[in-house]
Amino acid sequence: MVLRVLDNDNSLFTPEFDGLVQGQLEKWKVPGMAIAVIHGSSTHSKAYGIAEFPDKKMTTDSLFTACSTTKAFTAAAVSLAIDDSKTTDSPLHWDTPISSLIRDDFVLADSHATANTTLEDALSHRTGLPGHETAMALAYPNETLREAMRRLRHLPLTYAPRTTFDYCNHMYMAVSHALEQMAGEDLGAILKGRIWSPLDMQDTYFSVKEVKDCPSTRSRLVQGYTWVPEMNEYAAEAHMDYAPTTGTGAIVSNVLDYTKWLRALVYQTGPISPEGYAELLRPRTIISNWDHLMVPPSPVHLYALGWFVDNYRGEQLYWHSGSWPGFGIMVGFIPSRQFGFVMMGNTVNARNAQLELYLYLIDKLPGVPGAQRTGHIAKMTQRVEEKEKTSSESMEEAKKRLYPSLPERPISHLLPLDRYAGTYRHAGYGSIPLTLKGGQLHSDLTDRVIRMHLTLAHASGEFFVARAYPPGRRRSGSEYFRVEFHVDSSGTPQKLGMELERGLGGEKIWFTRT
Repeated sequence: MVLRVLDNDNSLFTPEFDGLVQGQLEKWKVPGMAIAVIHGSSTHSKAYGIAEFPDKKMTTDSLFTACSTTKAFTAAAVSLAIDDSKTTDSPLHWDTPISSLIRDDFVLADSHATANTTLEDALSHRTGLPGHETAMALAYPNETLREAMRRLRHLPLTYAPRTTFDYCNHMYMAVSHALEQMAGEDLGAILKGRIWSPLDMQDTYFSVKEVKDCPSTRSRLVQGYTWVPEMNEYAAEAHMDYAPTTGTGAIVSNVLDYTKWLRALVYQTGPISPEGYAELLRPRTIISNWDHLMVPPSPVHLYALGWFVDNYRGEQLYWHSGSWPGFGIMVGFIPSRQFGFVMMGNTVNARNAQLELYLYLIDKLPGVPGAQRTGHIAKMTQRVEEKEKTSSESMEEAKKRLYPSLPERPISHLLPLDRYAGTYRHAGYGSIPLTLKGGQLHSDLTDRVIRMHLTLAHASGEFFVARAYPPGRRRSGSEYFRVEFHVDSSGTPQKLGMELERGLGGEKIWFTRT
């Protein structure tokens, strides 16, 4: 890949840094990246590589899906709503239960959790609801935010509220819904009127559709990709098209606009109040059970409201990553150094590159002790490679890994495979249609939020292995998990169990045949 560079201010981006960027893009197979840094009163920005093949250059005003970096804006919107309500008869607080705001729509699987889960619980990922990411992936793109909220009551909880960190996009959707119901307008309008316009963020939007509808912005929308090793080429990814993402990941912006947000955070200037900034950045949760690969080396990992909080080389670092198929985003700042960075790339693995790049920039700040990033990056790289190896394994390899105690001669399934075909439904996860195709049970899920196929291979008895994979992939990008059928006394498959949520510790999500 030939590196093309657009340089707006290279006083910070040295030849050494340019070489590091090029090496990272090649290492992690990232077509392009835009980077901006604030340091004191200066703003530096630079773009590298390709925004869209074959030859559309990345620029510093290229527009990206900003993914989970949206969360900090959602938390900020809550802060503004709290300030606005102080003189009203019903003031809003960080510990206001969400169910008191959207009573009919916010119901969890446990009545105590429903009544006691607060705004700050949701914003700090300590509600006890695990990620349930597959529930979002299996949703239909035309689902509304209210419909997504009403599925929460069917998703199993793993912990009591306020006890354990468990990253959950669904809770940011819940807060978004509450904000919209209170304000009587959508969250995008709130953010534009209360945050983006005051900060002169004129190139920030609340959906891909909004960007595509305008010719001047559509031409700057970056195409996301995934590197497919067996094909030795990039596969283009569909842009995010799921309305309920709202406050969890809907924003589209560029690195230049994000520097205005970073500067407000570093200097704690309007439109957010000093009390609001203090609450947004105050750690709420200790992260002790999360194997996120992109964390900086730190003695302890914390989460505030829309921000991870770490201590790197004695410096208090606030940061957040974001990802969606085809995009990897990283934003962070160190208030004491008047320093902040934003990096946007067009593959998910861009986040791996961004970790090394921002640690390098921090290490170069005057007075920061010697770097420790090399060993940390080596460990992170090894873990990513191990994960990618698992996603490229064969079905037989996955079967041995998931069922290490299989008998030498597997027990036959009770029924002919075609008898297992049919549609199975879960109130929280939606439907799984199974058909017999090429001697295997198969599900075409290309009409869902995350387009995928599902193939089931028999392991032993009523136990199977499922392979979930994107369209057009032979092996890479696969995810394997255990599957089980329940057959009733009449010889009819009644339930399909799938291990879709790691937080449940091996418990399956059970779909009932319709």
